[in-house]
Amino acid sequence: MDVSIGEAIRTLRTARGMSLADLAGDAESLQALDDVESGRALAPYPLLIRVADRLGEPIDKLVAGADPHGLLQAAIRVAQYDVAAGHPHRARDILTHLPGASFHTRSLSEYRLTLARALRALGDEEEAVALLVPLAESAQSANDARIAFYALRELGFAECDRGNVPGAVRLWKDALARVDALLAAHAVPPHELRALALELYLHLDDLDPHGEGFDVPWRRSSLDSQPRLRAAFAPADTAKPLSRPPRAPADRPYLAAAERMANAAPALFAVAEELVADALRHLAVDPAQARALAEQASILLFVGRLAEIEASLHARLLESFPGASRLSARLQRGYLMTAVSPGRDLAAFTDEIAQALDEGEIDRAWTLLESAKAAAEELPDLDDLAARRARLKLALLDMEAAYAKRPRERASLCKRLAAFEQSFPEWGDALLRRRACQLLVRWLAEARDFEGALRYVQKLDALCREPRPPAPFVF
Repeated sequence: MDVSIGEAIRTLRTARGMSLADLAGDAESLQALDDVESGRALAPYPLLIRVADRLGEPIDKLVAGADPHGLLQAAIRVAQYDVAAGHPHRARDILTHLPGASFHTRSLSEYRLTLARALRALGDEEEAVALLVPLAESAQSANDARIAFYALRELGFAECDRGNVPGAVRLWKDALARVDALLAAHAVPPHELRALALELYLHLDDLDPHGEGFDVPWRRSSLDSQPRLRAAFAPADTAKPLSRPPRAPADRPYLAAAERMANAAPALFAVAEELVADALRHLAVDPAQARALAEQASILLFVGRLAEIEASLHARLLESFPGASRLSARLQRGYLMTAVSPGRDLAAFTDEIAQALDEGEIDRAWTLLESAKAAAEELPDLDDLAARRARLKLALLDMEAAYAKRPRERASLCKRLAAFEQSFPEWGDALLRRRACQLLVRWLAEARDFEGALRYVQKLDALCREPRPPAPFVF
């Protein structure tokens, strides 16, 4: 096993008089570092980034033996997986912590595109758009359908997040116009391209369902809500949470054994995550192997993503036929085994809970809320913006439902909600903050604290009058 990285870490650490515990910072990293220094394990690249930062050295000192161009290519592939899987922080950190020798190849469109996708997923829209606009322009001039498709797709999401529905629709239509050429040229793996294109078609169905387009100038006022894009998967029958499959009877031992084995089988997402974890361990010592592992993980990820979106399409088609049955048990089970976007599931739950609360269906909202909280505990701690916003919305809806169900706790819930609103993060959805303020106005008025209610009326008015950003770039 190549232990040069471990030796480099030990040499730099001892030269600074640091113990292994000083460098590690926590128990988990301590064991990992001990294994790396002793040559028992390869170092995951995120660990190398943290070690280099703690040592105050560039990453070059630890990965000096790696081919910089091969490392860059492998890092891009791992980062592409991370963006799709909901790990944009890791994607950004990997792409911005590469050896200095790779600087001459960082003008690659693929590198800038992947970094822009990670930044947009993190909510850094200005930086992302600054990278995406010239990429889209140069790709169109060079007839590079692949880069143009991805850049236009990401720009569409950025415009939609800013409330520019016409801009998003035009950009996505322009991106979809390139799909046939991409399929014919095999420029993008077909499962990945179909998953990404299907997602855009469903978003266009939300924003422009009859294909009328937006030929008039954008006149959206600051009082209009942001466009609501439907969650990727929303079962047609959402009044009741999906129940567990029936248990095998005690007198059927083989059936019970099959059930145990099926329940122990890893979901597709877990398999993909393990492949990428292996890729991160090989990134600094064997970039070619790391790239191959990341490509395998991406294949699994987008096969699962395609299954998710097809389930969403099936559910949406069922809505057009009121007498149709809901999703079949087989399709539900297939979805659960291939689920690769757990953060989107949480978003689907929160949308249903909010709708139930708005319609006064408190018991139904409470049932869905309990299921959503149980699901949230099982989900990985994803750092993409959609997952963070879903968890934030779940916290607000939990307080809102509790206020309706437990009158004796209303005073404490009002204080909790005020603290929630005051500490509302910059990356949070503006609509969610307005909902919090609207609740505070009502709750404080019910408590006869009219002065407090008036303060939130004024804050709500200020939020509604918040100016929109300038009209963005549209092809």
